[in-house]
Amino acid sequence: MRYLRVFLAVLKMQTKISFSRNLFKFSVLIMPIFFSTLLYFVYDKASNSSSSYIMLGSAVASLWGVTCYSSAIEIERERISGTLESVSMTPIGFEFIIFSKIIANTVIGLISFGVTLVYSSLILQISLPVYSYRQFVLWFLILLFSFISMSFLLATLLTLSGNAFAWMSTVQYPIYFLSGMLFPVKILPKWVQYISSVIPIRWSMESLMKIVSGMPNSSIIPNLISIILSLLYLALAHYSFRIIEIKRRKEGTLGGF
Repeated sequence: MRYLRVFLAVLKMQTKISFSRNLFKFSVLIMPIFFSTLLYFVYDKASNSSSSYIMLGSAVASLWGVTCYSSAIEIERERISGTLESVSMTPIGFEFIIFSKIIANTVIGLISFGVTLVYSSLILQISLPVYSYRQFVLWFLILLFSFISMSFLLATLLTLSGNAFAWMSTVQYPIYFLSGMLFPVKILPKWVQYISSVIPIRWSMESLMKIVSGMPNSSIIPNLISIILSLLYLALAHYSFRIIEIKRRKEGTLGGF
């Protein structure tokens, strides 16, 4: 119960802090429209498959942008604000606080997903055919799990950097292309597809695209791969978090620049 109360408190706090930032408002409300419009002209609404990428792809890309950017710099933001030392000494556990912030950012980021769907439906006049809503919801939850695992790993690794903000674009944008959000992974060079295969988001996107293409039963294996990779990412993030935290505490540089 204590952990649930902490998570709800973090969610409430993150919501207030996030919407106090103009950049966050832009990312949640404007970027989804930008992605949808851009893909609309790129694909020219040529087919049902293209419509899926315009609507679902842009929605997921917008969600990834909000989640990744907000989550990966959480530790850096705490350091800059001078609260990192206080947060790291809470009885509930520093790692759980950061992990809760990442989940909260993902939940808040769902607003951008909704903005994309509404804009694409009402303005661009695009429909998203879903042949199995129950499976779509389940596969979408697995996609969110992959977002959380990758964001947690990024937040942990970027702790080593003195300027996580500068690294964010370098990490964030390649995922748009490697994960199959904006176009099929199979059109990429073979060696790039091999790199893409270790990204859990790629497999979740493959499952969701099959759902909207009328092949729901064939998307089970990709989801299993996504879950396994996400669990590996979480394990790696947890292990790295412990090592980095111990190292920073010994050196006394947890809150330093």
